[in-house]
Amino acid sequence: MFSNTAKQLNIKSISHNFLKTIIVLFFSTSFAFIVLEASDIKDNIFGIYILAVAIVSSITPGYFWGICTSLAGILGINYFFTFPYFSINFTITGYPLNFVIMLIISIIISALTAKIKKQVLIATAGEKRAQVLYDINKKLLTTTSMEEVIQLALNLFHELLQCSVIFYSDDPVNKNLYKIKLYSPKHAPLLLSDSERQMAQKAFLEKSIVSPPSEDYHLVKGIYIPIANNDTIYGVIGLLSQKENFAERDNIQYMQVMTSQLILAFERQKLFQEQQEILIETEKEKMRSNLLRAVSHDLRTPLTCISGASATLIQNHALLDIQSQEKLLSDIYHDSQWLIHMVENLLSVTRISKETTTVKKSPEAAEEVCAEAVSRIRQRFPNSQIYVQVPKELLMVPMDATLIEQVIINLIENSIRHSQSHAPISLCIKKIPNWAVFEVSDKGIGLSREELPHIFDGYSGFKNSDSSRGIGIGLSICKSIISAHGGMIEAINNTTGGATFRFMLPLEEGEHYE
Repeated sequence: MFSNTAKQLNIKSISHNFLKTIIVLFFSTSFAFIVLEASDIKDNIFGIYILAVAIVSSITPGYFWGICTSLAGILGINYFFTFPYFSINFTITGYPLNFVIMLIISIIISALTAKIKKQVLIATAGEKRAQVLYDINKKLLTTTSMEEVIQLALNLFHELLQCSVIFYSDDPVNKNLYKIKLYSPKHAPLLLSDSERQMAQKAFLEKSIVSPPSEDYHLVKGIYIPIANNDTIYGVIGLLSQKENFAERDNIQYMQVMTSQLILAFERQKLFQEQQEILIETEKEKMRSNLLRAVSHDLRTPLTCISGASATLIQNHALLDIQSQEKLLSDIYHDSQWLIHMVENLLSVTRISKETTTVKKSPEAAEEVCAEAVSRIRQRFPNSQIYVQVPKELLMVPMDATLIEQVIINLIENSIRHSQSHAPISLCIKKIPNWAVFEVSDKGIGLSREELPHIFDGYSGFKNSDSSRGIGIGLSICKSIISAHGGMIEAINNTTGGATFRFMLPLEEGEHYE
């Protein structure tokens, strides 16, 4: 079938070139008659036919049609413009020399024209390929994972080479680790056949291009290129096409250049993943050190107070009046409540997996999570004034509800403890494109300029007039929880006084769960 198609295309090409040659000869001969009538000088006729040879050579491939035009021009001069007219006569004096000279000139013109055309085609193809490679590199730079690189590779090879593509991300012996994009449905069983898989495995193991030898072309038809650099191999890409010249040297070199771009993309992704793993490990270590530092600081004070108050009650019970005893017992109660709060925070941290800094999220109603947090705060601080502002529409946010509730409790409790007496606390929830925003604002003195950059770092040793706001475990844990959700948290001073703690949670590419 393919050979019949090629024959049809060849016949069609010959017909077109023949027609072009006849048209040029017709107009050249007509123009020669016009010139002869106008000037009665026959010497110009040779130049007209040489021009015809140049024109035919420029609009047809190779040398053949230019030489044919040269021969036809010589015959035309002899037949139409040499006495006796309208007859062939090669016995005229000097005509054989003119014949040979014109033939040589025509061949030289045809050769030069064909060479220039070839150089133009090569330059155009080179420029096109350079632009294609630039576009490929630009697209690869936008990828953020190995999977995206593989999918982009399939699409690029499929579109640019017009072939079926298969990518093995591991040894082709493993029949499940591949992705495929077909140019023709008939290619699927062929690409997945045992013979093709063996060729792919050979490319994988030897880290070299494998193309079918001519004698085995009826059995193996794909070209397999390893995506490898030094000792690292990222996979094998297989290409299959019905084009007759698909396995030519120029095409294979072009494929190699394209795969070199893929290798750079895979190496970039590998380095990026390694950097991310280092950052995650660094963040884990920072979280652990902040936690230990905060625990040692925030637990020591209430334990010391409980120990001191209880020792006083035991040793001086008979000497203390009822009011003093109640005061010491009240201190013990509040310090124990504080310890319970610290334990809750520690339990919140343990909900974040030891192996990753992400959490399992599910769509939760932001209003309900905030209502639960405010309810718990009001049990601890019955005299607190908390104003809640929520959006009119139901806002569903992907989150771990227990952890986010603990964050809101920490922020509100922080504001209550460090704002002016009975000053109202504001909790505001709003939605912006792709994000849900939670804000806790108070009317306290605010944060010092030195403290702001380190407010979420745990115990930092800063002291200010706002009773060392944020120093301890609470805000550090808030940051860890929000980071695990892929969100952001910040603290700012209000222009009218006090501070605002704001955290944002992603709505997963702007999805709004209703």
